[in-house]
Amino acid sequence: MARDLPSRPPGRRLEARLAFRCLDGRTFLGAQLTPHPFHITRPFALPGDPEGLASLYLQSSSGGLYGDDDLRLSVTLEPGARLHLTTQASSVVHAGRGGVARQSCRLRLGAGAHAEYLPDPLILFPGAAFCGALELDLAPGARAILCDSFLTHDPAGAGGLFEALETTVSIRTEGAAGLIDRQCTGGADWARRCAGALATFYLAGCTDARAVAADLNARLRDWPAAREVFWGIEAMPGRALVALRLLAPDGRRLGALTAPLLPALRAALTGWDSAARRK
Repeated sequence: MARDLPSRPPGRRLEARLAFRCLDGRTFLGAQLTPHPFHITRPFALPGDPEGLASLYLQSSSGGLYGDDDLRLSVTLEPGARLHLTTQASSVVHAGRGGVARQSCRLRLGAGAHAEYLPDPLILFPGAAFCGALELDLAPGARAILCDSFLTHDPAGAGGLFEALETTVSIRTEGAAGLIDRQCTGGADWARRCAGALATFYLAGCTDARAVAADLNARLRDWPAAREVFWGIEAMPGRALVALRLLAPDGRRLGALTAPLLPALRAALTGWDSAARRK
């Protein structure tokens, strides 16, 4: 069983804030506050992306997450804004040494906005204790694709295990709770019952959740990379949600499937055609 997370107060507590606006069909960064260790690229657009979609990469200048960190990110999209938000690479969660690394992200989407929050998996090192929270608030007509993912690694190759992992994903539409998904495990349980990498995707604001789930199911069945992982899809039509969970032997095989997955997720949710992108 997972042990209780340590209760000592956090050390480094910092919050970053990003606000995106839409003008004449173009999304731009209207306001930002990014204290150390938060760092961002300039927003940009890629050929083949949906019209008006801005992409922004989150970066860190601290070398990962440490025990007692409490890092918070707040992202607001005004009505009509479109955003693809990801990370430059995976972040490492270092040994907690009795502390807990905490990280949260809250996204608020105005009417008709579209957000994709797809960070690379967090890497849990031996001794790491991590508590994460991902919150999404949707206004009418807004849509989002979210990802919460993890993998483990012992640089010494000695079979070291992380201490604890606790995550909560909350999705609300017009103030009403649509989904609360909690996970809690310890390193020993993970090693005994889980594969090496785990990713969960959430598609929110589906006009027809069953059709979205059927579309994804058909695509995944045809992909060779999907045969090397366990995966499952759940449609929640009463909540306008679809969830896709992937369980892979390692990060390499997880990445082989998730790399081409974004265009499929985007097409299933919105009908937009777009090209696969590389980091």
